Amino acid sequence: MQYILHLSSIHLDHLHQHAETSLPLEAAALLFGRVSNQSIIVNRIELMHNEASSSTISFLINPEEQYRLLVEAESNDEDLVGIFHSHPAPPYPSRKDQQNMKLNPVVWLIASKNSGSWVSKAFLLENEHIKEIEIYHI
Repeated sequence: MQYILHLSSIHLDHLHQHAETSLPLEAAALLFGRVSNQSIIVNRIELMHNEASSSTISFLINPEEQYRLLVEAESNDEDLVGIFHSHPAPPYPSRKDQQNMKLNPVVWLIASKNSGSWVSKAFLLENEHIKEIEIYHI
């Protein structure tokens, strides 16, 4: 099934700014919205603090804060539809990301600045395979 991530340019700019200000550490954020047919629509982003001890190559979101945001999303009739983080490498899921994608079956939006400007790509895990999905800027 071909999914499309609908994300506003403003949200993407905020995510890239968060990644820029977090350097050299990885940045992280949660994406909330709705899934309708093959459209994954992001209505809200929540920038998160990276609590990983080796955060230049990994990220960890405070589970209590994540739980609070999930409860808030449910009361707003939203779902967690994606997880964003930045990479010191090309924007592709690492082995650790791929393991975490099994636990969190949402879109994984990964940003990288290897070429001088931020580039983001979106991925889903489908039948044990990493699949890049289109990002549609709204």
